[in-house]
Amino acid sequence: LKIRHITDGVALGSRAFVEEVFKRHRPLFGPKRKSGARKIPGMLLGEVYVLRDLKVRAIE
Repeated sequence: LKIRHITDGVALGSRAFVEEVFKRHRPLFGPKRKSGARKIPGMLLGEVYVLRDLKVRAIE
C-alpha cells in the first residue's frame, strides 16, 4: 500500500467508516458527489476505501 493513499486519501478504512466521514464533512464536497467511499485501485486484499479517488495504483 503506497503512503500516498494513507496521507492524500484523507480517510482510510471500511466503506461504512469512509461514508460516515463523508457525511460529517458533506459541505466540503461538491453538490454532484453522491457518496464518499472510493475503492483503492489495485488493492487485492480486503475491502479498503479512501475518501479521495486517487488515480495511482496502491500496489505495484
